Amino acid sequence: MHVPDGLMDPLVALVGLLEFLAFISIASYIGSKKLQDKQLPRVALLCAGIFVAQMLNFPIGGGTTGHLIGGALFAILAGPALAVVGMTVVLIIQALMFGDGGITAFGLNALNMAVVAPLTGWGTYTLLVPLLGRTGMAGKNLAIGAAAWASVFVAAAACAAELAVSYAISGGTYGIAATVSIPAMLGYHAIIGIGEALITAGVIAYLWSTSEESIFSKTESRQTGTLFERITSSSTLNATLAVMVIFALALPLYFLYSSEGMDGLEKTMDDAGTQEGDALLSSPFGYGESYFAAIFAGMAGFVSVTLVALGLLRIVSSTKNRE
Repeated sequence: MHVPDGLMDPLVALVGLLEFLAFISIASYIGSKKLQDKQLPRVALLCAGIFVAQMLNFPIGGGTTGHLIGGALFAILAGPALAVVGMTVVLIIQALMFGDGGITAFGLNALNMAVVAPLTGWGTYTLLVPLLGRTGMAGKNLAIGAAAWASVFVAAAACAAELAVSYAISGGTYGIAATVSIPAMLGYHAIIGIGEALITAGVIAYLWSTSEESIFSKTESRQTGTLFERITSSSTLNATLAVMVIFALALPLYFLYSSEGMDGLEKTMDDAGTQEGDALLSSPFGYGESYFAAIFAGMAGFVSVTLVALGLLRIVSSTKNRE
């Protein structure tokens, strides 16, 4: 769902950027009130994990693929405010390092995937879990799945509307006509959302089964022993290794089934006969066309997202100390 350069009308892109800046400002302020220093590595790791997960597409049929957005996952685990901030970091690294999403369209991409998706997921989950949660973990999983599906579908609807408005106000120079963009985007992403729901419910169920309070534990156990023992017993390090191992194991399936497919937006552009414009900025890296190149890209992105997220979250957290 990453919008490339040259697809949206400049006015639509500008409005999207302004709206995103308003939301990220509010989210940063709210997030600063809740974020504690000891939680920074966990939230940064969540950002990096979602970045890596987004690299892996899954087939939905007809030469179309989908990938995790992660907005609902982030919002349910860390809250909506930090989800907006964290998803923004993921999108920044994707755009600047890997050329995934245009620079001129960054505001719209961030609005759709870092604002609309997390807030929709959080809102849906918050509404459903009091009703479905009474039936136990199965009800909670259903609420999580519904929230994840809704986050993808509503974000796709927002993107389809932006395409339609761009087409209308530019006389067809930009965007895609509503008669194509709306049914195509909603149709493809209704199916992609099922994959998002299954992945999100599975990940959260596992995390809650191993650590009920997730990344926001109220207490921290003090580690003792040698430096090596403290490092090897670190939950953050163990989670990092687990993410990279799962990524390495999943890559063969990606190359076998999904690497050549088009995602929902690309398939919609293909249906409309619309070509992707020239990128404003040449990305220094790619996701790789071989196993080891993709592993390198995943590791480079993982480290970059972690470091940028730690820096940005530290800035966000420090604002409460200056008030």
